Amino acid sequence: MQVVVSPELALVDPDLREAALARLPRVEPFDFLRLRDLPPPSAAARPLAAAAVYFALAVLRTCAFNAFVFASVFALVLLLNKLG
Repeated sequence: MQVVVSPELALVDPDLREAALARLPRVEPFDFLRLRDLPPPSAAARPLAAAAVYFALAVLRTCAFNAFVFASVFALVLLLNKLG
């Protein structure tokens, strides 16, 4: 049976603190910097294609939005010139 120790109680009682720290998994400093197994090169082509499609869609959306804003401002200026 595993005993659950509250963090506050573990800070106060040195024995509980030592027991709680002993149950933690071992963590090495800078373990996150270790190189993992790299995926095969063919698997890396898929994210590259996805990035290219995302980039193309982002450019298309930006151009469409810019065209909409340009047409709106053009129509507003034309309307104000006709009224004035």
